[in-house]
Amino acid sequence: MIKKLSLVFLVSIFLFTAVGIIFAQPFDDIIKIGAAVSLTGKTAYEGQMVKQGYEVWEKWVNEHGGIQADGKTYGVKIIYYDDESDPVRGARLTEKLITEDKVNFLAGPYSSSITFATTAIGEKYGVITIASTANAKNIYERGYKYVFSVLPPAPLLMAPIAYMMDEMLEPRPKTVAIIPANDLFPLSVADGFKEICEELGFEVVLYEKYPPGSTDLSALLTKVKALNPDVLAGGGYTADALMILRQCKELGYTPKLFASSVGVFVPAFIKEIGADGNYAVEGEWWVPAMKTKDHIFGTTEDYLQACRDILGEDFVANYQTAAASATVSIIQMAIEKAGTIETEAVRNALVSFDIIETACFSPVEFNEKGENIQWLHPVIQIQNEEVKVVYPAESQESAPVYPAPAWKER
Repeated sequence: MIKKLSLVFLVSIFLFTAVGIIFAQPFDDIIKIGAAVSLTGKTAYEGQMVKQGYEVWEKWVNEHGGIQADGKTYGVKIIYYDDESDPVRGARLTEKLITEDKVNFLAGPYSSSITFATTAIGEKYGVITIASTANAKNIYERGYKYVFSVLPPAPLLMAPIAYMMDEMLEPRPKTVAIIPANDLFPLSVADGFKEICEELGFEVVLYEKYPPGSTDLSALLTKVKALNPDVLAGGGYTADALMILRQCKELGYTPKLFASSVGVFVPAFIKEIGADGNYAVEGEWWVPAMKTKDHIFGTTEDYLQACRDILGEDFVANYQTAAASATVSIIQMAIEKAGTIETEAVRNALVSFDIIETACFSPVEFNEKGENIQWLHPVIQIQNEEVKVVYPAESQESAPVYPAPAWKER
């Protein structure tokens, strides 16, 4: 009986010790970062990918020694809420993160319209927001001190597509139709594309907005079909790109080149639309073929391996996830440079950086408004249901296919 009790006691001590080790806190303190992102609603595709990027960094940092500042070793904790793709809800949740959860910093949501609302709250309370995927110009033209963008200004996103049209496509396109969703980010991208197309001598035969969240564009696309432009540019999100191509097929209209602002590079795009997505193009802020490095992850390939280790071997790299990881990496770099988590010191560190190199994104350099003014990005095209870099020439994996074959020939 005594032996049995002793055995039970020893087993209990072992289990207690093991549990203690599992849940032991190796850090002196915790840095809390708030992230209200779209997990449901019209931008849930992209919001989920943003959350993945935050999760990769959070897990990586906590497993690799935390962050050194204030004479302490900090762990990190990201507090997530679902903004349901709604700017009003996003702003309300941001206030909750600041006033109730007491976060130290904010990692931005997906989309410019939601970020426009949430950064007003961050500015009100003097909490820094690094905007992961929001680059509409008006976000950064309000004189705010506490908002910084990872993405370059939105009007530049589709610029390389226009240069590709001018330099590479045979026969050279002549006419362009542009149909953006009437939302901050799509309009910024579409306006920039229109301006560059006109500068390069393309005739914009149609520029017409449609309501965000639309599920039927058949009337607008019928108008496009009648004009028969060489290039159809759709400004919206992943759901918009899918809708436009599906309804073009239903109407028997084949764009010679379909250019999207967002969506083509998203893994769900090819998964959902299959061969009907072939020949669509998109300008990308980042592609996994880029060769960058930092002291957090190491090289780009190291970062991608971390994503696969944490998110699964079937993880498909995308700029939304990469930009999100860069967002929180930049917060870490600024804290380390400042030597403290105190807001003003971290802000001063952010504005004092020259060019910030990360393993997970393109270079970042902030201007006085908080915008990233570094940009050099490629164009991708879906070919045989695979993503190929088609522009610029020095990064080209495959020549662009133009004009696209008719639907029945795919």
